[in-house]
Amino acid sequence: GAIAEESDPPYPGEVIHVLSMPLHNGTGNSSTAELPPHLIELHTATWCVPCRSVESEVEDLEAWWPALEVVALHPSLGSPDELVTNCSSEIYSHYQLGGYPTLVIDGHWTLMGDKQATDLQSLLTNLSGKNLPRPGGATLTFDWQLHGENLSLNWALSSSHDVILDFLVTGDDVVWPSTSKRLDNVVRGGLTDQSHVGTESVTLDEVQEENLSITAIVRIAGTPELEPGSETPLNSGLSDSWQAPTEAKSISPMVIAVFTVLILILAIVPMRHTLPVL
Repeated sequence: GAIAEESDPPYPGEVIHVLSMPLHNGTGNSSTAELPPHLIELHTATWCVPCRSVESEVEDLEAWWPALEVVALHPSLGSPDELVTNCSSEIYSHYQLGGYPTLVIDGHWTLMGDKQATDLQSLLTNLSGKNLPRPGGATLTFDWQLHGENLSLNWALSSSHDVILDFLVTGDDVVWPSTSKRLDNVVRGGLTDQSHVGTESVTLDEVQEENLSITAIVRIAGTPELEPGSETPLNSGLSDSWQAPTEAKSISPMVIAVFTVLILILAIVPMRHTLPVL
């Protein structure tokens, strides 16, 4: 589709404002937050093999354009992915996505699968003249208190549009369970679909040794209208959920013995007329 002009009304689901800042024990507020030019939401899973190459593409892109905001969501509830979070699943459902890996850029453009992710840099180059925040889109202030695993948030949001607000806490150097690999930008918890003014608390699990950040995302309300960000066709269906491997059924020794005897009988019966009588 064509890149929208700044004067065009935003699409439902479109991200119009992003604030990002590091988290540490103590307090802070959004007065020192950064304003990333674009938001990349990577929907991934530790069990998803094609996701590895896409994560590498995103890492290369961050080196090329460090100001970008990347969040890696693990939405696959009920799977062996130990990095899964409810808020990741809620955003995946909100965008009515299907399959991993899927990239959503600025809440409107999508790249699906490991083949289309190579077009991410081209898409962002085309979008670079339309940087966030969208002019006149939203004004957001918030403050926070972090004590161990408990995060308290207080915020006020104003916008000329009907919007929803998400807060995502991400971690760097997150241990990929049962491996020696560490992952960055991993969503560790948060709040989704919040109203304009609020105070809420979030409990974060096992994050003491991680470098944490908080990303506030203002999205246009309504059923999202996503557009392909690549002309590269999908070459196969994407896996939407983890499937437990079928258990191999073992055969008992007794069954094997009975089966062997039956084979011998079936082999001997037709041969009895050709064997000499003893």
